[in-house]
Amino acid sequence: MGHYFENNPVKSSIQYPVEFTFNQRKFTLFASKGVFSKKALDAGSALLIKVLLQETLQGECLDLGCGYGPVGLTVASLNAQTVWTLADINEQAVTDARTNANRLGLKNLQIVTSDGFNELTKNFDVIAFNPPIRVGKKTIYRLYQEIEQHLYPNGRLFIVIRKDKGALSHLTFLQTLYQKVTLLHKDQGYHVYQANH
Repeated sequence: MGHYFENNPVKSSIQYPVEFTFNQRKFTLFASKGVFSKKALDAGSALLIKVLLQETLQGECLDLGCGYGPVGLTVASLNAQTVWTLADINEQAVTDARTNANRLGLKNLQIVTSDGFNELTKNFDVIAFNPPIRVGKKTIYRLYQEIEQHLYPNGRLFIVIRKDKGALSHLTFLQTLYQKVTLLHKDQGYHVYQANH
């Protein structure tokens, strides 16, 4: 059985409804077997969405490692000032995200299969990232470096990570790449950081 952070071919016909509410709007997205947190919105993504909706965001935004799309699709639905690209290495996740975008009637976005930034050439004003901890620090730190290279000069990175999964060591590494890294919110053991120059 493959992992959610691998390039798994589309093969699942079983979909699980994932229901949640933000800004008084109820969302029902669908996720397949082999996709991260397929039966419920994970606490990290929920906190990241909450923080992003509190921020003033506009311009080109990227949901890196989007899964079935809860972060990017929710914020895109509730913030008309943003244009989103969603990317994931997992083809099943990308298929689910496209299906969910269609169900939500979202047209002004792009959803692509990409290992990191391999299929992404443009830069972004905002990048949201819930790192797949199981791939290990080496891969995640490489992605942090790639993110830094794909942010506009005034761009911002938002990440969520559990304290007991290495949040403080990730913070230390991010401080080697960015002039400013700020703890925006913490809840249930999760930290949300903003990094920018």
